[in-house]
Amino acid sequence: MPTTTASTLTAAGATAARGGSDSFTRDWIRTGATCGLLSVASYLGAAFLPLPDTLAYAAAFAFGPLLAVGCTGLYHCLAESRRTPLLQIAAAAAVAGGVTVLLMLTVQQSIFAARLAADGAVDAAPLRAGLNAVHLGLDVAWDVLIGLAVVLFGLAMVGHPQFGRVVGATGSALGVLLVVFNLWYFPEPPGSAGSIDWGPFVALWLLGVFGMLLRAPRVDGAARSA
Repeated sequence: MPTTTASTLTAAGATAARGGSDSFTRDWIRTGATCGLLSVASYLGAAFLPLPDTLAYAAAFAFGPLLAVGCTGLYHCLAESRRTPLLQIAAAAAVAGGVTVLLMLTVQQSIFAARLAADGAVDAAPLRAGLNAVHLGLDVAWDVLIGLAVVLFGLAMVGHPQFGRVVGATGSALGVLLVVFNLWYFPEPPGSAGSIDWGPFVALWLLGVFGMLLRAPRVDGAARSA
């Protein structure tokens, strides 16, 4: 009898632990989906809306951290199906990309302010070229990191029931194009070199993915209850 009781308690504890783990994962997925959608909204707002300077800075600087959280939620969703080293590398690259784009944008805006202050006071051409090289180099680093993350996330999606082959293959193809074009035109970003900037296409893909991610907890819950 004591043995049976101990086994029952052990099983109950394991079930509770699994339930807590499932709840944690679903919370991460919801948080990731929300922050991911907000990251794309902040990117579009900073780039295209006529915002006051303070709001434009806030929107631009929020993009990287929100994207990092969004991709972490995406990792938790995909890891439910299969956790692999490549998927963990994708999550790490995405978080590193979020940090890098925050650095790039803050450095870029500081450089623009310094250039405005220096115009007319000194020979601004050499200063402008040197400062531009700093934020353009960070821009390439950001594109390479997020491109790598999108490639690997796309590969993980190919066999995933929530995303599937078309979404996964499209993401991987866009990620490859983003990385290859940035390496080919380095040290300038492709857009600055007069070529195609694949970044907006990747942003649109991420927008669709985060929208699908928002439904993932409900789909998962329906599947469990069925």
